[in-house]
Amino acid sequence: MNTMKAIKICMLITAVIISMASSCDDRSDEHKHYTIVNKSSRNISCQMSELGIKTLTDTIFQCGVPTISLLVDSLFPIKSPGYKGGWETILKGVSYLQLLIMDDSIYIHYSKMYNYNCDTIHKYVPILYRYQLTLEDLQQMNWTVVYPPPEE
Repeated sequence: MNTMKAIKICMLITAVIISMASSCDDRSDEHKHYTIVNKSSRNISCQMSELGIKTLTDTIFQCGVPTISLLVDSLFPIKSPGYKGGWETILKGVSYLQLLIMDDSIYIHYSKMYNYNCDTIHKYVPILYRYQLTLEDLQQMNWTVVYPPPEE
């Protein structure tokens, strides 16, 4: 009987914890995605990562971090990881959102031919453009990142 009572108490505690966690603010006013737009004349690959510091080097392709392909005149919404809230919450915890833009055909060629060997990608796949964006940058861009960037 004590075992059954303990199981019921554990189930009750678990239900209370789940209820409390789900009643937390849902941050519904935060942006759940931003959009990358390819306005260039070639297909591009884009790798996104969150950085704690601004870097000066342009060879910062990160192995193991996925890339996305964007066709000419296409767009791709990047969703925030839901468990972290919207992009506002994520960018308050890091300094920059980094986007590396590469030529899609070159990236695919070297990544597939050399089985995603990071040294080969660093050596043979040039970074066409690197964005290091803050929360304020994304807000000013109206949550839309255009490649190539508009002339200022």
